[in-house]
Amino acid sequence: MKKISKKIKKKNNDNIFKKIKKWYINKIRKNKLKLSLSETIFVMVITFMIGLIIGGIVMFGKGPFGSDKSFNQFIATYNEINDFYYKEVDSEKLLEAGIKGMVSYLGDPYSTYMSVETANEFNEEVEGVYHGIGAEITYKKDKKVHIGKVFADSPAEKAGLKTDDILIKVNNEDIKGLSLSEISSKVKGDVGTDVKITIIRDKEEKEISLKRDNVDTISVTGEVIERDDKKIGYLNVSIFAANTSKQFETELKKLENNKIDSLIIDLRNNQGGYLNSVTDIISLFIKKGLPIYELKIKDDIEIIYDKTDEERKYKIVVLVNSTSASASEVLSGALQETYKATIMGTKTFGKGKVQKVYALPSGALVKYTYQEWLTPLGNYIDGKGITPDIEVKYIINDKGIDNQKEEAIKYLLKQ
Repeated sequence: MKKISKKIKKKNNDNIFKKIKKWYINKIRKNKLKLSLSETIFVMVITFMIGLIIGGIVMFGKGPFGSDKSFNQFIATYNEINDFYYKEVDSEKLLEAGIKGMVSYLGDPYSTYMSVETANEFNEEVEGVYHGIGAEITYKKDKKVHIGKVFADSPAEKAGLKTDDILIKVNNEDIKGLSLSEISSKVKGDVGTDVKITIIRDKEEKEISLKRDNVDTISVTGEVIERDDKKIGYLNVSIFAANTSKQFETELKKLENNKIDSLIIDLRNNQGGYLNSVTDIISLFIKKGLPIYELKIKDDIEIIYDKTDEERKYKIVVLVNSTSASASEVLSGALQETYKATIMGTKTFGKGKVQKVYALPSGALVKYTYQEWLTPLGNYIDGKGITPDIEVKYIINDKGIDNQKEEAIKYLLKQ
């Protein structure tokens, strides 16, 4: 191993000398580099020192990566392929492939490598904030791109953009044939920059100029359902982003100001998000000192308790389905076991693992599992899911009636 290390060290030194020598000679030939004798000696000394440092890292494992000889093999292989493979190699993609290989080795479906582009989309989703104009876009049956929801206090609302405006151009560029994600990427941009969109409204073409800004993604919507002299609050939560708990609390208090008698929390198709966000939401309901969930790291188990003074006592139904996962199951499990809420719908996905995100200098992300979670009573739901107290299968109805939501209303009216 020592002989191999010496060879690697010598090869690295030789490569560096060759590259700098070649650069140095070319500059002289082109008469673009004029150095004094002292400057020339300085360049040679620096070159020699760099060679020693790199050789030392590979040979002795000293440097920013510590003394892990296995990692030295990774560096050596990367350098070998990068320098001597018979075809041109994209060094960044080669490194990316190495990282992907490490993550793939884990054999964990929830551990993944995300490119810079994917990482940006992921961050926007989980942070609940993006840089844009604050309007949804969607294809409709007429195969045209329409403006969907326009967010309150957004650049889109301030500029007078309206739901059902037909979008035809972005910065004078025709968007016909582009996907929604491609159109969205053209509309989005850095805060403070301008974007011009062309729309059709009432058969008239209009140009609207907007200044991009930070826009909060709406993840919680609410309504009051009045029936049989009772008021039932309804909250739909699409994801547990960083700002979801604040939105949830705001919407919940609006419902309570309307004197609701009970509440439906709809987590159908909610695939999870931040654990902190769902913890804050659970803490709004259960009594201080009661367990919310358990976290398991290897053989250690930590019980997370409610530390707030807030609590509720009215009846709650939580709607779930097979796509309700992760943080949605944390909320369902806590409200079922600690608050004694009624879970209704179909069995949940069954994701009892917690991921951590590591940001690479390039902007890419590595997401990997580092914890497991259990319900307040210590039930492990990974691969099993949460079984509803009342099973109600979703039935597609020509009248557009949501039968699961309707069953939840009927159940609460009887309580």
